[in-house]
Amino acid sequence: MPAIKFQQVDISHPPSTIPFQMEHMLACAMNVDILLIADLWIVFKDVLWMMSMGDMLHRPAQQKDIQLFNQFALHEKLAYRAFYPPVRVCQNPQCIHFRLNNNIQTLTEPVTHQATLFTLAEGVLPVYTTSLYCHVCHIRYHHNYYVNAESNTRTYYSSIPSALQVAKHFFIEVSLLELFTICKVFGWLSATNCARIYDMSLSNPHSYILNNKLAFPNHLHTQHGPGLPWVSLKMRPDDILNGFFLYSLLLQKAEQGEYLILPHTAENQKLRLQPALQERNSRMEGTGQEYWNHACDTCFIVKEKENHSHEKIQAAVCDGITLGHFCCKIHNCKIPLASIGDHYCQLHKSEAQICSVDNCPLPVEDGYRTCSTSEHRDLEDNYTRKSSAMFQLQSRLNASRAIQENDINDQQDFQDIGTQMGILPARKLKASFGRHRTHNEQIIARPCGIILSRATFYGSEAISSVLEFAKATFPTPASTPEYFIFDSNCLLEKHRQTIKDKHFANTAFPVDVFHFKSKHKITDIFCQEHCNPAAFPEMIQKGKWQFNTSICEQINVWLGGYHAILRDMESTRYNFYLDEMIKRRNRYTISHLEESGKTPWSIEMHALLS
Repeated sequence: MPAIKFQQVDISHPPSTIPFQMEHMLACAMNVDILLIADLWIVFKDVLWMMSMGDMLHRPAQQKDIQLFNQFALHEKLAYRAFYPPVRVCQNPQCIHFRLNNNIQTLTEPVTHQATLFTLAEGVLPVYTTSLYCHVCHIRYHHNYYVNAESNTRTYYSSIPSALQVAKHFFIEVSLLELFTICKVFGWLSATNCARIYDMSLSNPHSYILNNKLAFPNHLHTQHGPGLPWVSLKMRPDDILNGFFLYSLLLQKAEQGEYLILPHTAENQKLRLQPALQERNSRMEGTGQEYWNHACDTCFIVKEKENHSHEKIQAAVCDGITLGHFCCKIHNCKIPLASIGDHYCQLHKSEAQICSVDNCPLPVEDGYRTCSTSEHRDLEDNYTRKSSAMFQLQSRLNASRAIQENDINDQQDFQDIGTQMGILPARKLKASFGRHRTHNEQIIARPCGIILSRATFYGSEAISSVLEFAKATFPTPASTPEYFIFDSNCLLEKHRQTIKDKHFANTAFPVDVFHFKSKHKITDIFCQEHCNPAAFPEMIQKGKWQFNTSICEQINVWLGGYHAILRDMESTRYNFYLDEMIKRRNRYTISHLEESGKTPWSIEMHALLS
């Protein structure tokens, strides 16, 4: 039906007949006389014309019917599923081709090309996608977006489509992208594993048969293709990752009533998405998470004082996890790398021409990261040799033999493998040959599990950095919690007193229960007086701790599942990915709090930020 409507200038009423190529295709697919197709159209045209695309999608066809239809349709540049612009007239009110409705088509110059659609329920499908053009405004309208040639931008429509174009020839249903996103949140699935799962289980409704052919000997095991040269029908990990980022951006824009605008001319989809990802990352810093102003019965407690007045008690917990992305080797430099293979950012790239041995100012020689000093060159050669697979395997073999010989003769001395092979330098030298990663991720959360904010610490988990992170998360006196729980609060409190910080004048700084017992000495008088959680009776009720002070430790177990996924991810995508995972996890936590009767609610933003 969309294909028939697309070929009509006026869609206010159905045509008396349909194009011959469609009649012929339907007659061949149904194995009936072409005259019967014409008669059926006369009978059902009014009913069919009133049906929307959504009505049709609610009646999915069986796979055998889809294959039969495509067998005859694809050669005619028709398909069971096809994509067209959601508009038939120019959307510029100043244009002569603008209309108040889509009944009379004013857009022209259709361009059609092959594509592949990955669906959740119907498997992978060959499709055609078509765009239309306004020759006055020089705007081309596609299924998801329109391209303005003058501004070189692609603007996405306000509503979320049923399928997203993640690359020129590939579409993914948003229901499938939603599934992948949930799998990433709770299953730590990489894009590669998402692609494998889809290809092996969802790409064909009969995958359970195709994957177990010996158990189904009476079934046909052929996978039907489009029957003519086509773009790949395999899911690509890059398309999943780009789809995840694009889908998340569109959801955010829809929630905020904004349009997503991307540069049209770009080397690839990854670079095209980069500016929008950076903009969203900036919004997320400090108070950007949607549940930053969260409160519930678990983390927001109201107590009656002796004078019958009431006071609220809120706590926030802070902790870090060793998780990071590649960064510039200059300490605390936050300028992103041009490529994850680089050692320095663009500002400090000249440092790559200086010897990698600490405190050596000499220039490197071509092909090396050290100068011509023999000791420095030996150090680099040792590093290169140790990094090779052969060296590592030989070292394991030698170590195993040494252990076996020690078992036989306890009197024989065990020598260090490196010294035994003569590969260690004669004197201690320090050098940095590898790439550097950021030090850790720091999070601040409510005791109920809602993550308020996240920050990347580059050089170290410095106490001053923790204080600045806390100030960014709680930027006004009204937003500061009554208790800020951190495992090194004794150092943080000393730092605050030294710099005479007044920002957290109404906040106490106890250490979490676990770390106070295991990490802090009884003889530390300052720590006992200022940071012992038992010194704050408001944190205790009926002999039990009022707040879960170890919540960040539990959250870090979840965050740790992203090590393998994030380890080689560029910094902009890394930050967006983590923020989106936190956003999705917070939404789940809210639903769990609601089910548990904890009454989650949101404090008015102006009350916290004024």
